[in-house]
Amino acid sequence: MRMSLSNGIIQLDALKPLAIRDARGVRLECTAGRVWLTVQGQPGDFYLAAGDGLCLASNGLALVEGMPRGSVRLVAHSPWPVRWAGRLLRRLYRRRPQRGHGTAGAAI
Repeated sequence: MRMSLSNGIIQLDALKPLAIRDARGVRLECTAGRVWLTVQGQPGDFYLAAGDGLCLASNGLALVEGMPRGSVRLVAHSPWPVRWAGRLLRRLYRRRPQRGHGTAGAAI
């Protein structure tokens, strides 16, 4: 296995699997070649070709291996609704009048 830190691509060879743990929600994308993937807790095995992807639905052990060679990229799940809601709440909190600063009777 070879990893390019500049673009996040992991190159895989046959008989040299990459073990991934605790990755529920991470998307595995095949960027070149072909790879085999098996995930503990998900039925069956998966074969991905360049351009294919799969979201890991389990925190169990996942094994990925080139067939005979392939490259993958791991894309972390981005919880944008959580970030968006957090930003909205912070904005609302900042706009809320402070008690005791001449805002008697202001709605909270």
